[in-house]
Amino acid sequence: MGSTPILSAMKRYSDSIIDQIRTERKEHKYSFYHLSRLHGIPSSTIRNWCYGTVVYSKSDILSSFHERKRAELKLTEISAIDDAKEITTERAKLYAALIYWCEGAKYPASNKMALTNSDPDLIHTFIRLLRKGFSLDNRKFRIHLQIHTDQDYEQLKSFWSITLSIPPEQFIKPTITAPNGKKHRVRYQGTCTVRYQDYRLQLKLIGLYEDFVRKTELSLK
Repeated sequence: MGSTPILSAMKRYSDSIIDQIRTERKEHKYSFYHLSRLHGIPSSTIRNWCYGTVVYSKSDILSSFHERKRAELKLTEISAIDDAKEITTERAKLYAALIYWCEGAKYPASNKMALTNSDPDLIHTFIRLLRKGFSLDNRKFRIHLQIHTDQDYEQLKSFWSITLSIPPEQFIKPTITAPNGKKHRVRYQGTCTVRYQDYRLQLKLIGLYEDFVRKTELSLK
């Protein structure tokens, strides 16, 4: 009696490649067509190997495909960024100024610089650039959090304190509001305002940005 088509197909390939393809299908939601092109194995054979395992809808596979394409596009131009290890003091000042102009308070304050955002990575990077570019007094930082009533303030204060290397004692009274019914972003940690109690830093950042724009306009003519 002859072997069934499935067993016959499976005998042509090692168990390791079969397991690898099943794993890729499960973890990345690859279509059978994509796996076929990736490994040079007929999609019908791969379909047989994956029969009875995790089943994905067309929308699941399409969503996963688009997510991978977006991830690939994000990486296409990163060669334009200098190695972070080579960021000089002057470059740190410029990068901080660019971030500040996008997210910081522009109206000249009487006693402080302030920047507000909900992205921990952005604020962490901004403060590291400030510390790299300028001589600062860490005691002049103040942190204000805006959170929702369904969030744990003490837990979030600890998170931001560690992220920004600023003691909890320098956090001022938070603003706590009721959720508006919309879903939070994944891992939403509240909205953080960083204040530095010296208006001269604000003016320096604004001045750097304005000079950058002026020189860029001249060089691009």
